[in-house]
Amino acid sequence: MSGYQRLASASLVAAVALVIAACGPTPGSTTNPTSGPTTNPTSGPTTNPTSEPSGYPYSPEGVTYNGEAGAVYTFSIPAGAYSLNQQASYDPALDPDGSGECLFGGELDYLSGSGGSIALGDGSVPITAMSPIEGPATEGTYSAGDYRLYIYPETTCSWTIELWR
Repeated sequence: MSGYQRLASASLVAAVALVIAACGPTPGSTTNPTSGPTTNPTSGPTTNPTSEPSGYPYSPEGVTYNGEAGAVYTFSIPAGAYSLNQQASYDPALDPDGSGECLFGGELDYLSGSGGSIALGDGSVPITAMSPIEGPATEGTYSAGDYRLYIYPETTCSWTIELWR
C-alpha cells in the first residue's frame, strides 16, 4: 500500500470518528483567537484547575506545533471555542529525490471521554510548491481534556498546527 493510500485510509477513519464524537454535547464559550509562539506549546506543565490532572502539559490559551516530519504531541485544554489552523508546504531542502512534492497528514485526537478525531491535511493528495495548505482556520467548540496531535510518519512537508482560543 502506498503512502498516499495509507494516509487516505487514516483520514477516512479519523473523519468517521469525528462524526461519532460530534454527536455528544460539548460545553463552551466564545473567545477570539490569539497569536503565539511557533515551535512548542505556549505553556509548560501546570495543574489543571477545571478537570482531573492528566500529566500532560496544560495549555489554557492553546498550542502551536511545527515540524518537517511525523510527530506526536500531547496536551490538555479547557473547554471552549477554538480556532484550528493547519499549514503545510513543500520545501525543496526536504526532497532528496527531487520529486517536487511532499505528503502531509495527521489527526487531532480527543483522548478523554468518548474520544474522537479530526483529520488534518489531505494525505491522499501530494503537496507541491504551487499547492500548499494555508488555512483558513476552522472554528469549533472543544471539550475540556487531553488531546494528542499525531502527524503521520509518512509526512515529508514542513507543517504548522495551531489550536488557539
